Amino acid sequence: MKVPYFRLKFSSSERKEVLDALKTGWVTTGPKTARFEKEIIRLTGARYAAAVSSATAGLHLVMESLRPKAGEQVITTPFTMAATIEAILYSGANPILVDIDPVTLNIDPAAVEKKINKKTRAIAAVDIAGYPCRYDFLGSLAKTHKLFLLDDAAHALWAEFHGRPIGSLADATVFSFYSTKNITTGEGGMVVSNSNRLIEKVRHLSLHGMTSSGYKRYRGGSWKYDIITLGYKYNLPDLAAALGLGQLVNFEKNQARRTRLAERYRANLKNSAEFIELPPEGHNIRQAWHLFIIKLNLKRWKINRDKLIMELEKRGVGCGVHFIPVYRFSYFKKALPFRAKDFPECDKVFKRVISLPLYPDLSLKEVDYVCEVLTDLAAKFAR
Repeated sequence: MKVPYFRLKFSSSERKEVLDALKTGWVTTGPKTARFEKEIIRLTGARYAAAVSSATAGLHLVMESLRPKAGEQVITTPFTMAATIEAILYSGANPILVDIDPVTLNIDPAAVEKKINKKTRAIAAVDIAGYPCRYDFLGSLAKTHKLFLLDDAAHALWAEFHGRPIGSLADATVFSFYSTKNITTGEGGMVVSNSNRLIEKVRHLSLHGMTSSGYKRYRGGSWKYDIITLGYKYNLPDLAAALGLGQLVNFEKNQARRTRLAERYRANLKNSAEFIELPPEGHNIRQAWHLFIIKLNLKRWKINRDKLIMELEKRGVGCGVHFIPVYRFSYFKKALPFRAKDFPECDKVFKRVISLPLYPDLSLKEVDYVCEVLTDLAAKFAR
């Protein structure tokens, strides 16, 4: 059997929304984008939202909205996509990296607290695999020290922490709608916040700093507009938003499917605990199940993680690794004063993690096959 790491199929609801956008003749930012924003507000419990061209763009615009002064710092995790760090650097702030919780893979609040000083401007948390960070601790730290709390929730749409949806727990939250995410617009992102002022800043910055969009002028508004700040071209077009709207039709059903697949993995692999550590089950947590990340107990394997991935691929099982810590990349080795020894938990975890296939089109039979292969390989390469 061949089980690809990712497989994406579209239903009639996506095709209907996209064709509708094409029929209207309006494919750039307009009514479907506005409708998509409202739907994400409904899902997340946030008051305001601004759609953007990617989560990277959203993170950048939030950081730009803060206008950090030279030398100000943002505390974040090295166990993330490079975009989190890039957005901080784009704004002129200095990223300060701290170690992670080896169980959840999220930023360690205790490590954050130790790094807060007079130069600290913000905390940027990342919800790895859709598992929420400790927003009780992080929120308390932000409030006590008057810091901005940013949630990079690229993986975490639909997740909840202590009964509250991700999107309502930070000063600003950024979601991703990249092709592999739980909802996709092809490329795209969304910034949500309870601050209308921040969202309006993001909206202006996302379209050249203009006071009026093309759609407003098209609908009969004045042809006049002003540019009130130096902006960017980060708007989400209606054609992409239409795909997102179509995805939302089956979103709850697909999330239930992801949860069932994750439970099947757990059931199949529970007897392999000496070889494999499964994702955490948190109290009062709802996980978005964007990824299913296992950790290898390398003391029980004769081969390392990379060789195991090669063995899985020989048997037709596609895998991923989330994430390569940013301090391991060539550019960041030169740009940032951090090394692997500074993050012992992160570096140990990186050598152990494998992301298994997890997407709504995955069948239970395919999950069973992945688990069968893993179990066979554990027996074959047991130390």
